[in-house]
Amino acid sequence: MSKRRSRAARQRLFRVILILIIIAASVAAFLIFFRLKTVVVRGNLHNSPEEITEILLEKPILENTVLAKLFNTNRKIEDPGFVDSVDVEILAPDKVRAHVTERTFVGCIPAGAYWWYFDASGKVLAVAGDRMPGEHVPYVEGLDIRRDPEVGSFLEVLNTKAFSMLAMLRARIDLSEDMMPDKVVFDENGAMSLYYGDVVALMGSGEKLELRLKQLAGVMPELMSGDYHGTLHLETYDGSQSGLIFDKI
Repeated sequence: MSKRRSRAARQRLFRVILILIIIAASVAAFLIFFRLKTVVVRGNLHNSPEEITEILLEKPILENTVLAKLFNTNRKIEDPGFVDSVDVEILAPDKVRAHVTERTFVGCIPAGAYWWYFDASGKVLAVAGDRMPGEHVPYVEGLDIRRDPEVGSFLEVLNTKAFSMLAMLRARIDLSEDMMPDKVVFDENGAMSLYYGDVVALMGSGEKLELRLKQLAGVMPELMSGDYHGTLHLETYDGSQSGLIFDKI
């Protein structure tokens, strides 16, 4: 009887060991076969492919194609910086493609040796040594910042209304790249001016800004295609006027 029990115990132990060996072999095969070697990055403007790869593979265990996919599917990035989210697709057992979505900034300002990027609330979310060619983030002057900006802090300005005005402009830029100005300038009264080459569009600071931006969008193709030099007056436009005033230089 005891011999039977002993034999049964040995058989159970053998089965357990065999199962553990199979599991270990399967895990080893999984890790080896799906070892991640190549990351292709798309959608990044401000961050290098190497920096995006560091975000994706922040833990050593993620150097695996399947695990990298599982962990980085529609992943929201909470840390400050230019990257808002990433999404990963598998291209091969050792290769993935990372799709990067950058944050939407309403403006950037130079301070010290850096460019500081902020959102519609005035919160600084990213900093860079240089502006990137092709970025659709307005360069802003005249905010009269009270103290040096820091990533994660809010810009201290007197004209807090400027942030909502920049948000309206940003929405227009998203609809049409032609609306991207060379720079945005706020005067001491909080009025906004948009610079497009040799054309300055005076937008004012009233409640009709969204209407004025829409009107500006309508005439932008003509302004950009023609040899225009001067000032477009939209600072008092409220929709009741039959035409627009353009002072040529």
